[in-house]
Amino acid sequence: MTDTQLFHKQFKRFNKVVIWGLRSVNNTYRYIQGHFFETLRKLEYPVVWVDDEIKNGVVISNGDLVISANVGGNNLPIKKEIFYCLHNFDSGFYKNISDKRRIVIQVYTNDAEKGCEKWDKVTFFDREKQILYQPWGTNLLPGEFYEPVYRKRSPLAFFIGSIWDNLRHQGNIRKINELKKVLKNNNLTFIHLQGVPDWWNAFLVRASRIAPAIAGEWQERVNYLPCRVFKNVSYGQIAVTNVRKFHDLFKGFTIDGKDIEELIGNALRLKAKDYVELVYEQQKEVKKHTYFQSLLNISKAFAAIN
Repeated sequence: MTDTQLFHKQFKRFNKVVIWGLRSVNNTYRYIQGHFFETLRKLEYPVVWVDDEIKNGVVISNGDLVISANVGGNNLPIKKEIFYCLHNFDSGFYKNISDKRRIVIQVYTNDAEKGCEKWDKVTFFDREKQILYQPWGTNLLPGEFYEPVYRKRSPLAFFIGSIWDNLRHQGNIRKINELKKVLKNNNLTFIHLQGVPDWWNAFLVRASRIAPAIAGEWQERVNYLPCRVFKNVSYGQIAVTNVRKFHDLFKGFTIDGKDIEELIGNALRLKAKDYVELVYEQQKEVKKHTYFQSLLNISKAFAAIN
C-alpha cells in the first residue's frame, strides 16, 4: 500500500479538509497552515484553504474536517456535522462543539508526558481533554527527503526563522547572540532570514557549512522542539541543537556539547563520512515526524474519541 493509499484509507471518515485562516495573511503560523495544505494536495486528498472571513463559511460542508488556530479563527463558524482540529482557542469556544467532533492540537513539551497516552517518543494523547501533543515536524513527505550534504568550504550558516523575545523571556534572542559570536570565532558568517518560501529555505540550509537550530532558555527548559531542526535534517543537514529532547529522538546519533561553543566545535570537527552517516541516521527518525504523520495522528485521535 502506498503512502497515498494508506492516507486515504485513514481519512475516509472525513468528506474533505478545510484549512481555515491565514491564506493571505502574513503570520508565522501561516507556514503551519500551508504545510497541512500542501501535504494534503500532494496526497491527492480534497482540501481547500480560505481566509478567516465570514463569507467563506459556505465552503464548509457536512463531514468536513476543519483545521484552524486562534490567530486565524475569529470568524470560524460552528456547524453541527463538522469535525474540528483546533490550536490555542479559548476553552469557551469548544462549548458549542460536540465532544466527538473536536480535538485540540498542541506542541510537545515536557508537560505532554504527564498522564497522557504515549504514541511515540514525542507524540502523546490526553484522551480526557482530547488534546493531541506533537511537534510540527518537517513539511516534506518521507519520500522527499534530500540526500545529506557536507559543505566543508562554505563560510555560511543560515538561520531560517524568528529571532525574538517577550516579557517572560521565552524567546531565543540571547542564545542566538551567543551563537553569532561562536560562529564568528570559527570564521563562519551567521545569516538570518525569515518569511522565505520552502524551496528557498531548503536551498539555503543546504548551502550552509552547518545549520544550527539553537533554542532559547525557556525552550531548552521545557524541551520545546523547533520545527527547523526537523526541516534541516530532512533537507540534508545535521541536527545541531541545544534542546536535550532531541538526544532521545536521535539516540546514539547526536552531537553533544555542554554549551553552544562546544556544540558548534564538535559539529565542525566531524569528518565528511561521519557527518553524512549521522544525517542518514537522523533522517530515519525525522521521517516519523512529518505533516503526513501529523495528519494520520489527527485521524487516530478522532478514532480514539468515537
